[in-house]
Amino acid sequence: MRTLILYGSKYGCTAKCAYLLRDKLENADVIDLSQNYPVSVSLEDYNAVLIGTPVYAGKINKAVAKFCTANLDKLKEKKIGLFVCCGLPEKAMEQLETGFPKQLVQTARVKAYFGYQYEMEQLNFFERIIMRLLGKHRNENEIRHAAIEDFARSFAQENGK
Repeated sequence: MRTLILYGSKYGCTAKCAYLLRDKLENADVIDLSQNYPVSVSLEDYNAVLIGTPVYAGKINKAVAKFCTANLDKLKEKKIGLFVCCGLPEKAMEQLETGFPKQLVQTARVKAYFGYQYEMEQLNFFERIIMRLLGKHRNENEIRHAAIEDFARSFAQENGK
């Protein structure tokens, strides 16, 4: 089974998670939609598509949202997995459910929250102020490696691997 991992990333956390996920799967390709949109990939070449996005202010990555909306009919024919990265663990799955198109969420065989990571020096002035208001004053790396492994294992089991 060929698997395509599509993701959008602003500061690199979702990219890191996408590549960690790729390393857990067989025969998987990775494409960054935020750098390569519109993407010239043939979804027909893949049996499964895994889509990841960061969530900022309750919204998923714009390129990911556009891709999902534009390709919804083709995506619904695939084995789908969805994952999010965000700094609010308690809202992560809710944001996944509301950020992606409803039909895609219903089609997804696995869904997960992969954690978050940020480095204060990467953030712009406004973002640093917001982080300080949230009580965050230093770099944090809270990528959930076990969640990535569980996602890969569950996806493989769901698809008869």
